[in-house]
Order: sequence, then structure tokens, then C-alpha cells
Amino acid sequence: MKVVIVGAVAGGATFAANLRRLDETCEIVMFEKDRDLSFGNCEIPYYLSYEIENSSSLINRTPESFLKGYNIKAKRYHEVISINRKEKYVEVLDKENNTIFNETYDYLILAPGSKENRPSSISGYDNPHVFSVKNVVDVEKIRSYIEEEKVKNVFIAGGGFVAIETAESIHKLGNINISMLIRKNTSLLSIIDMDLKGFIKENIKENNVNIIEGKSLVEIDKNFVKFDDGSEENADLVILALGARPSSDLAKNAGLNLEEDRSISVDVNFRTSDEAIFAIGDVINPINFITKEKTKLNLAWPAHRQAKFLAKYLLGKKANPPEFIGTFALRSFDLNIAMTGLNEASLEKSGFSYESVLISHRDSVAIMPDSKPIYLKILFDKNDGTIYGAQGLGYGVVDKRIDVIASMIKRKATIYDLYDLELAYQPLYSTVEDATNILANQAINIFEGKLKAVKIKDLIENYKAYEIYDLRDKNSYEKAHIKTAKSLDGINFRDDHSFLPRDKKIVLYDTNGGKSSNTAKLLANYGFDNIYILDGSFVFFEKYDKMAETNMIDKNI
Repeated sequence: MKVVIVGAVAGGATFAANLRRLDETCEIVMFEKDRDLSFGNCEIPYYLSYEIENSSSLINRTPESFLKGYNIKAKRYHEVISINRKEKYVEVLDKENNTIFNETYDYLILAPGSKENRPSSISGYDNPHVFSVKNVVDVEKIRSYIEEEKVKNVFIAGGGFVAIETAESIHKLGNINISMLIRKNTSLLSIIDMDLKGFIKENIKENNVNIIEGKSLVEIDKNFVKFDDGSEENADLVILALGARPSSDLAKNAGLNLEEDRSISVDVNFRTSDEAIFAIGDVINPINFITKEKTKLNLAWPAHRQAKFLAKYLLGKKANPPEFIGTFALRSFDLNIAMTGLNEASLEKSGFSYESVLISHRDSVAIMPDSKPIYLKILFDKNDGTIYGAQGLGYGVVDKRIDVIASMIKRKATIYDLYDLELAYQPLYSTVEDATNILANQAINIFEGKLKAVKIKDLIENYKAYEIYDLRDKNSYEKAHIKTAKSLDGINFRDDHSFLPRDKKIVLYDTNGGKSSNTAKLLANYGFDNIYILDGSFVFFEKYDKMAETNMIDKNI
């Protein structure tokens, strides 16, 4: 059996190595159009900051090591330019020698990944100071350009993973002005819900990155970029991080079926519309574990798992087709961010009936010297409590909590299962009940109706329909409070609650939510059924208000 692979990075290289481990008789040929195969794609931004000193350490395998270690013919600078499905061969351009040859196959694996999005509305892509961050060569060029040209002004077009990681890395070089464009009709780190975005935006701005919003980039000139409103921004170096599109032109030209977003259409076993051709990695949309729908998921872990499954499947070995929930972690300067499962937009698109809860907690016991705040959100089924997703960020350990919830989602667990989960406790590492247990407990309170919560957005849109009470101390209230809120500092609600109206909805909030939750439960014992807590309380509301520019906070400055 002869297998030809197009693309030799995450999906292609992993597939090739696993196929060889399972079978010594296969002939395996792999083509990569660029210089490097099997490199650390997720690690490349950290070469810019010198956290990774040598670019050679980013490269996992070479053509020589593939041949010697795996008996795999891996060719770099070889671009597959066409597929002859009828005669089962690919046409290959040897870019170093400028020659074209044919390579036959029994099975063809397409793993070309994605390519950067370059809207036709923007001119100036070909300027020498314009770069992408897709591979090792890209970051080598960027670092050299910064060093040689003494760059002072960097403009990053985009607000997603690559943009944030690149901004952080260049910021560490010092003495460079950085601007980041969040294009019109897009948002900062779009996969994260609005409740948490404010923390991220504030973190980026606190690290002296100028965030430009509500504009579209139209021109890249030698020393500046220009926007659709005619304004300009100085730019000695421009980095494009405007998202990615599947590299599906080869498949399209071969007549293979594509999805609406131009990804290659595959079945659950990653077979295309041609029996002899399969596709894996960023060029496809895999099945989501929760929705059972095809979903874009440009992450390394799914690509590796698809590759390992396909190696088994192609050899007729028993394996279950993988489905994915999408779990990731990201560092934005000193802010840790992580997510698993579905966000609100995905749940609404798929028609799920869901509820969500926000909490703030500590990653370890508060009196310990390294204890840091973390902010968590969980999304769960409104009818049975099944967990659909979670998001978290903060200056403490977040990925551990999201990983725990990711494990529970894959077991189709509920918020009750999460609350009962017995997790390691030691004051340096967690609280007695970990933040994940606390999050689940709050979700249970909402699910069972022990607490009623009003969402931040709902309160902003309908604040006049509520009596709003601030339970923080007087000084905090006077510095900043929600519009129309009244201070109830020092009130003992056991002795004094007669002033509270029973014929109007009441919203309680404090700094982090603990005091308002306890007060709402207390007042329920006195017959109040009109008490609501503010989901996430003031710490979330303040960030949301600033992010959305709703001007719902009165401040004494």
C-alpha cells in the first residue's frame, strides 16, 4: 500500500509517524511546500520574545530524520499542484529545482492546514515590512527585521489568538509601540463570551498596547497603515493576524466536495467525496462532541487525534472516530485564559436551552502569599444540568480548572457531578472546596431556584425595572457604583429588612457575589420572592461596562 500525504506539519507528520509505527510495509511519501516539516506551530510566537532562543529548537523532525527513523520519504519545498483522481496520482512541483513530476498513490491524505486571511479590500500586502505568523520562517524574518531595522512601531491587524500572543511577545522586547486592530464587525478573542472579554481588553491595554476598534484596514504603506475613515497609524512593521481560511484550493480543483466555508467535506472517518482521499487538520471541520455538528476547530490536539485515528482506520484496525469539544489555554501578558466546550453563541446557534453562571474565587487559600483571583463561567442545560462549556481567566491557575470541567463534559456529567468531584486540596494549590466545586454549587443554586440571578446585559437594558442595592462598604460605593444603586452598607438584614419593597424586583450586588448570594438566601427565609443577585456581581459588571461602553457606572473621580 502506498500512501501520499500533502502537508507535513501537525496533522500530516503525526499521521505519517503513526502509520509507520503500525505498519512497516506501507510506502509513505510526504510533501511539504515550505521549508520546515513537523515544527512547533503553537510555540513560534515565543521565538519573537527570545523565550525560545534558537529557531532550530522549534523544528521537531527533518527529511533526514523522517527517512532514518521512520523510513518515510519526506520532501520539503515540494508543492502538490494537482490531483488526478481517475489515475490516482498527484502532480508535484519541486520548488528548488523548478521541475514537475507525478507521484502515484493508493491513498491520498490531505493535511495542508490553513492559510492567513487576506481580504482583497486591503492594499499593500507586498510591502517588505508586512508579515504573517504561520511558520518558523515567518518568525525568523520578523525577529531579524525588528533587529536590523530598529523597529519602533508595530501594528497588528487582528484580535485573536495569534494577535494576542504576538503582541505579548513583542512587548517583552521593550521600547516598541504596539497597536492592535479589532476590525469593524469583529470582536476581541471572539470565542470568549462578552462577560469575560472586559478582563482581557483591560489586561492588554494595561500593558500599553493601543487597541483600535470600529475601523477597517484599507491600506498598508511604507511607514503607516490607513483605515476606512481616512485616519492613519504609524507602522514600521505590520503583522497580519486576520484569521485563517482552509487551504482547500487543491481539493476544490480536484472536484472534491467542500463545505460552505470552503473546508473539505469529510465523513466521520475523515474520508472525502473520493473513496481514496482523506483529509485531516485545519482544512476540515470535525464533529463536535456536544452538538454532533461539524465545527471549525483550528487547534493542535484535534489535528493530532484525527491523525492517530486515521492511521488505524486506514489499516483496518479498531478505532472510534474522534469527536471534539474544543479545549484551549492562552496567555495574554500576565493574564491566563482557558475555555472548553461551547460558548453562548454556539449554544444559541444550535438551539440549546441553557443557563450560565459567573463566579470569582481564588486559585488557593486567600491568606497564602501567592493566592490570586480567578474568574469562571459555566454553561449547562436548563433542564437536566448537563455541562456544555466553561470559560475562565485570571492571574492564578485557570487551565487546571478548565481541564477538570473538560473531562466532565466528555463524561456527559452534570453540575451535580462537578460539585461532588473530590479534588486535591492543599492551601498552596486550592481552597478546601476548589473553585470548580464552588462554580458548580452556584450553578446548582440557580438551577434549583434557591437563587435568582439577573444577567449583566439584562440589567443594563432594563435597570429601571429593578431596585438596585449595593452591599459593599461605603467607600467602595462612593468610588464607583451601578447607576441608580443605593448603598446598604452596615445593614443587618435579620433585624432590618422592612424597608425593602415586596412589589418590585430587587437586585443585590457586592464585589464578588458571596455577600449578595447569602443575603438573598437569608431574605428568602423572610418571605421575599422578588430578590435577584447580579450574576458575577460588581467585578464582572465593571469590566463589562467598560468593554461595552454602556456608561452604567457612576464614579466619583
